[in-house]
Amino acid sequence: MHVYRVVLFSFWVMLAGCTNVAGDKIRTVTAPEGGTLPAEALMRTAVDFFTEAGYACSPEADSRLRCRKDIRDLYIHQTHAVVEVFPEGDSGGSDRYLLIATRWDEGMIPGEFISSEFANADVADFCDSLQAFGQGVCHIEG
Repeated sequence: MHVYRVVLFSFWVMLAGCTNVAGDKIRTVTAPEGGTLPAEALMRTAVDFFTEAGYACSPEADSRLRCRKDIRDLYIHQTHAVVEVFPEGDSGGSDRYLLIATRWDEGMIPGEFISSEFANADVADFCDSLQAFGQGVCHIEG
């Protein structure tokens, strides 16, 4: 009877799976030198950019944006990237915005086998695009 319980518990643990989250470097988006950074323009630019890159974006209240992209969808494991843009601090009228990217791994592959390193190339490309068009500048937080 003891072996039966061990096998049953082991099977349950395997099916329960696990969730692992890894984050990219946090970036602050500011206005270009001598310019302004209107929230509406930044959010519109971000939605257009990330939608074109394959993300599903959902603008939220208070100048917040959340975009999600499925990276891997296997029977036993799913991975997706999430990008969030929101004002730094509590006020929605800020000229500084946080740009945060995370990778979510969910499924039956243990965290020991998944890299804790994550760098989202789409976020780096977005920052390059903002700077190239004079819409904003990204700074990596130390």
